[in-house]
Amino acid sequence: MIPVSDPEAFQTALECLKAHRKMTGAGFKGRFIQIFLGLKFFQNQLPSMYSGSFATPEVLQSLLDDLYHKSSRPAHDGVLSLFEASYLARTGLTKPGNKGAQNTWRNNLHIQKGMICYAPIEDLSSLTFLAENRVNCRYLAPQRSGSLRSAECSLCDAGGSYDAHRDESQPKWLRADPQGAGYAVIDLQNIPNFAPVLTHEGRKLPVLPMIIALYHDSDPSWGIGTRQTVSRQEFMDDFHFKDSEFDAYFDATASNAQNARMLSMFGWDNAELTLWSGASTRTPVAQASRKARSLRQIPFTPVLSGTPVPPPSSNTGWDAEQYVVSALQAAGWTVHHVSRQQLGYDLFAEKGRVKRYVEVKSSLGQCSPSLTAREWQQALVHGESYILAVLENFNPVGLNTVYWVPDPATRCTASEQRTISHNISRSSWSAAAVPITALA
Repeated sequence: MIPVSDPEAFQTALECLKAHRKMTGAGFKGRFIQIFLGLKFFQNQLPSMYSGSFATPEVLQSLLDDLYHKSSRPAHDGVLSLFEASYLARTGLTKPGNKGAQNTWRNNLHIQKGMICYAPIEDLSSLTFLAENRVNCRYLAPQRSGSLRSAECSLCDAGGSYDAHRDESQPKWLRADPQGAGYAVIDLQNIPNFAPVLTHEGRKLPVLPMIIALYHDSDPSWGIGTRQTVSRQEFMDDFHFKDSEFDAYFDATASNAQNARMLSMFGWDNAELTLWSGASTRTPVAQASRKARSLRQIPFTPVLSGTPVPPPSSNTGWDAEQYVVSALQAAGWTVHHVSRQQLGYDLFAEKGRVKRYVEVKSSLGQCSPSLTAREWQQALVHGESYILAVLENFNPVGLNTVYWVPDPATRCTASEQRTISHNISRSSWSAAAVPITALA
């Protein structure tokens, strides 16, 4: 288990990651690596390119800020730049000493010098197309032959163009909607599409400092900020890595200089790292559990078809959210429904340059809304832009009243309640799934 709560170890880990960047040399893309890790961590919340849905740039930037923001630091100086050992403001906020609002991830979410691609799903499912240099793309409208400078993509309705001063072919990691609805994630388990960036010049990422930097002082509402120690399997579960992906991207050997530095700090020897980095890291309890399942002859082949069921007749919150969407739209707002992405708010609303983050709370009777740690954190960050929309005595087929509460974290009095949750990884529940006929 890797200890991740020690501030001194955290600072050493940042120094190690900075040294890794310098050793790797020109062409190292630390920002891209951070975005990839973010896409992996939030892969259950982000739409895939096969879903027909898209996430807005604001949603992606907010998620990335959340993953790398350190809880003990202020919002305007707390988003960790992993390989620079420095901090930035959350998107839209201004760091002290800077003149403009922060836009850490914006350039990487545009065609100018980013990782997006407007190509159809069929193309983005092809390893050949993904590996092809962008200058050879059949959809490219170049300004001059053999160059990406100022070239345009013929599929982009908005007429986006590549950087006028750089001739860089970036990887294709996100599918952009040509109509501007947002982005969807390309197959995140396609190792050849990501390895060239994550292992530039053949250098894999040193796993010990990486894990400490990611987990230390992280947002507790996402779960990773509550851990004192982290095992290989916990890291793989949290970031949805299979063994093949872990082995492709991360160096877990003691011969790695940065791992060795962390080993020395922990007082570990090489044997302990070898034990930690092995693929079989389940506890004896988990191993016994797996043996018991096999004795009960529960199939290990995942049964993922599920059982279709009609929606419940009770208040689920969805009808209330749609009611608030209608109210906002009637008032001239453009509304994006993002509740399934676990951002800490249900709706993202825009009117001109004004942005609002709306959390909907409803009750079939009087309402005393309860905000999760995630929602409360977002309320603190967005202040007056965070709106609590409350519906009491909600009737999905009748007339309702919406109460709008700006900045609830400041204007309202709240009592903190702590709960314990138990997280089950996908690999665990999918191995234990059975057909509905086995429930009788």
